[in-house]
Amino acid sequence: MDNAPAARLADAVAARMAKLHRSRRQVHLRGGPTEPTMLKIERAEAQGLTSKTLRKLNAGLDWAAGSAENVYFAAGNPTELPHRSGIAVGPPGVFADVETITALIVAAQEIGDLAEAESPAMRAAADRLHTAVQPLYARFVTQLLESNRRQGGALGPLMTVLGPFLDRPLDPARDDEEEGLYRRWLAGMRPDIDESTRTRFETRLAEAST
Repeated sequence: MDNAPAARLADAVAARMAKLHRSRRQVHLRGGPTEPTMLKIERAEAQGLTSKTLRKLNAGLDWAAGSAENVYFAAGNPTELPHRSGIAVGPPGVFADVETITALIVAAQEIGDLAEAESPAMRAAADRLHTAVQPLYARFVTQLLESNRRQGGALGPLMTVLGPFLDRPLDPARDDEEEGLYRRWLAGMRPDIDESTRTRFETRLAEAST
């Protein structure tokens, strides 16, 4: 089996990751392939890569569409997307309803009361605090991602904070799937969404800026 395509891609990926100072996990968090797949690619062990995986590689490495395919199939060179410098300033604040703020205050007070004692109730109180904070955090993250998408800000520095929030699997019992997909799209982590969803998200982003 000809290993030249895998070797070419491995060299190009390694050079790009070094230039961006980006780890396998960071590539994955930006919409790239999973970490095990990235390891295979770096070792030139990735044979028969699918178009979907190559598209994800473009997203994770900030390559223009078709770049990974050009390297892998045509012995060409990847095209780097323009570097984005700086983070666009996010919203100064978000609206929080009375119920959310009240739940946050009560849960935070419970945590404070229990902090000095190793109480079995600590975990339950911590869970309530997480549940109370989640709506605030989710709205802020959405608006911050919208600001950066519109203004061309660099998401890289934000991913250290937002990565775990965006990367965790959506839980239908706790998450709004539409909101979760929208945030991933804003961060460039859902390049394979269907056209109708993409159009809906583009319309929402445009309306958010008005």
